[in-house]
Amino acid sequence: MGRFGSRSRRKGIPKEPALLAAAAENPGGSVAEIDPTYIDDPNGYVPPEAIRGAWLVDSSGKLTGEYQENPRHGVPQDDFSKLTDPDHWLGWLGDDPAIAVRKGIEESLRAQVADAVVEWVKILETPRFLTGGRRHSEDEQVMLVTRAALAAPFALSVRTTQHGRSILLGV
Repeated sequence: MGRFGSRSRRKGIPKEPALLAAAAENPGGSVAEIDPTYIDDPNGYVPPEAIRGAWLVDSSGKLTGEYQENPRHGVPQDDFSKLTDPDHWLGWLGDDPAIAVRKGIEESLRAQVADAVVEWVKILETPRFLTGGRRHSEDEQVMLVTRAALAAPFALSVRTTQHGRSILLGV
């Protein structure tokens, strides 16, 4: 939890059984406080912005009373940096690869549930890229792309009228 903001002391140590049990399971660590506004299941994928902060736990598994606020807490945002940061040619996805991937995911979800609305998408790992081609018959220095693909592990939040919010993981 080193990316979190300033430490502060809260008035007293909370007596919530679930928080105390989580602390006992994480000696020397911390226990995150998840904002239920953005996440329905804290045991699944939790985007960094959905974490309000973290309670610090001592080496014996007890809360110290110290709390680190998360300066990034707020509405989860798209994160396509792991897709766009690698220096790999993505010209086949158009001028903005992130928009193309997001649009493709949304279209796939809407094909299943017409009113699906994607709230956010996060690429979790550097994608695996495949680009294949052949040499141009007239100019051996030119390569013609014949196929291109990527596999990008992601997490997303989608809402539908019937099912509410769901956090999905996929590739």
